[in-house]
Amino acid sequence: MHLFPLFAGIAWNPGIRGILVVVVGVSVLCGSIYLLLATNTGARLGMLLALAGLFGWLVCLTLFWWISPPAIGPRGNNPVWKPVEVYVNGTDAPKTEVVAKLPQPQDLPSTSKILAENPSLAKDFPNGFGLSDLKGADPALAQQSLDSVQLNGWRLVPASSAGEAQAAADAALVASGTFKAVTDYKKLDTFDYGGKPTRQEYCADAKGGYFLPDDAWCRVQYKISKLVNFKHPTHYAVVQVQAVIPQTAKPGEAPPVPQVDPNSPVISVVMIRDLGDVRLIPFLYFVISLSLFIFFVLVLHYRDKTLTKNLEAARAAKAS
Repeated sequence: MHLFPLFAGIAWNPGIRGILVVVVGVSVLCGSIYLLLATNTGARLGMLLALAGLFGWLVCLTLFWWISPPAIGPRGNNPVWKPVEVYVNGTDAPKTEVVAKLPQPQDLPSTSKILAENPSLAKDFPNGFGLSDLKGADPALAQQSLDSVQLNGWRLVPASSAGEAQAAADAALVASGTFKAVTDYKKLDTFDYGGKPTRQEYCADAKGGYFLPDDAWCRVQYKISKLVNFKHPTHYAVVQVQAVIPQTAKPGEAPPVPQVDPNSPVISVVMIRDLGDVRLIPFLYFVISLSLFIFFVLVLHYRDKTLTKNLEAARAAKAS
C-alpha cells in the first residue's frame, strides 16, 4: 500500500517518465543486440562489438546533425539580433561609428510627397506607409525615391523581411524604459549595413537571360567566394520608431489606427547580428562519437593481433 503514492508520482511526473522511457528503450534495443553477440562471441567480445557498432551508427547520425542541425534535438543558439544602443535622432549622437553614415529621418524622402505623386498607393496603404512598406510593395518606386539620397552603404529593408529585427527592437525599447508598451509607438523604417553580400549585390551588373543566365561566371565566382570566405563581416540593423498620439478606444468599436505624433523625435534602435552557434553542439557530439568509435575499433584490432600472436605461439609450442 505504501508503494501506491510512489507509482502515482512516477505516472504524473514527465521527468521520471522520460528517464524510464530512455532506460527501457536502451535496455531493449541495445541490450538485445548485445545478448545476441554475447551468446555467439562471448561476453567481452560481444560488448566490444556492440559498443563499436553503436558509436559507428552515432558517427553517421551526428554527422547528419552537424550538416543539418535538427529542429528538436541537440543544436546550439540560433542567430539573433542583439541591441547595442538606443538613441534619439537629432538629440543624441550614435555611439556606433557606422550608424553616423545613415541619413537623418528628415533627410529621407517624404512618404506624403511620394503619395501625392502616386495617388494609386492610397488603395494599398489606406492607413499610411513608410519607406520599408513601400520597399516591399513596389521595390522599383522605393529605389527611385531613394536615388536622390546617399545611403552610404546602408540598405532599406522591406517590412516583410524586417520582422525579426523589429521584434528585437520592441524588446529593447520596452526593457530600456524608453516606452512602456509596444503600442506607445509606431515602427517607421528599417535599414541594414554590412554582412555578406547577396548574389544580386555581388553580380550587380547582371541583366538575366531568356534561357540561361548571362551572369553564369559571376554566379560561380560568388559561390566560390562564399565557400572560401570564412570571415563574417559585421552586420548592423537600425529600426526607427516614433511615438504615437494617445487615443482612447470607444466601447464597441475597433481600436483606432495609430497616428504618429509629428512633434515627437524619431528613436533609433541599433543592433548587431549574432550568428549564433547552431552547429557547435552537433559537432561536439560528432567528435565524441568518432573518438569512441575509433577507440573501440582499435581495441578490437589490437585484440585480434594479440589473439593471432598467442595462437601462433601455441602452435609453435605444440609443434616443438
